[in-house]
Amino acid sequence: MNLEIIAVYENLDGYLLEMEKDNADYKELWDKYAIMPYWEKLSQWAPFDMSDRKPKPIKDVNKLKQQIKLLKEMNLDEIKNEFLGAAKALPNYDDDKIVIAIYPLDDEETNIKEQQNGVQGVSVFGNMLIQVNPFAKEYSKWIPYVFAHEYHHSVWGNYWHVVHGGSTGSLIEALLIDGQADSFAKSINPTLNPKWISQISENQEKELWNNHYSKLLNETNFDYGTYMFGNEELGIPWCTGYFFGYRIIDSFRKIYPDITPKELIETSSEEILLKSGYR
Repeated sequence: MNLEIIAVYENLDGYLLEMEKDNADYKELWDKYAIMPYWEKLSQWAPFDMSDRKPKPIKDVNKLKQQIKLLKEMNLDEIKNEFLGAAKALPNYDDDKIVIAIYPLDDEETNIKEQQNGVQGVSVFGNMLIQVNPFAKEYSKWIPYVFAHEYHHSVWGNYWHVVHGGSTGSLIEALLIDGQADSFAKSINPTLNPKWISQISENQEKELWNNHYSKLLNETNFDYGTYMFGNEELGIPWCTGYFFGYRIIDSFRKIYPDITPKELIETSSEEILLKSGYR
């Protein structure tokens, strides 16, 4: 597997310099220095516009300078070796190079800092962005986890959209895409315990499943944001979809402990749910 890591945080001197001028337009400058030099390469495989996944600009220059200083202390060779270890554990269906751009993450994103250990990842149809807030506690441990999670998405997408010819778009599929990704990432990083897959009590689990999820599993016209990331007004906690996805995969793997990550990818979501025994 060929991986290319772009340390975007090392190339923001122009942004910092121009931000110190009067009437600087931070959005325009961020696009000039942090997005435009990399976006064409990152989105080269995308069959549709994925601009909504571009990292948001960071306006606080003083904090950004501190973040960059901390990020430059990371050992990219070690990080790449950990990434390669995950890729070796789950071979992809082709040999295309994967480009990973590492960005600083705005410290104003407090939920990511506090609930996601300061690290957020997103796939760009095969390539990926990893945003890091080095002010978060033990953030560096979570970078390989987030890579493994997003890399699993790349392999899953390659199989179901390219090799297999299409996915169902159902709610159960959405749940299990991330359930499998977290299960794989935890297998590579067994000492880490993400809050988003352990934040719900047993009583809450039963209530949420019965009232909100069990009857919609085969639906394709559902509110992705609500059922994956939560909705306080509806009483659905943060990242409930991730929680259920992981719980179902965990139940399945207890019954079929010898199944490989690749074999699991090639199993339909409906079959996984049925054989998991999850209720």
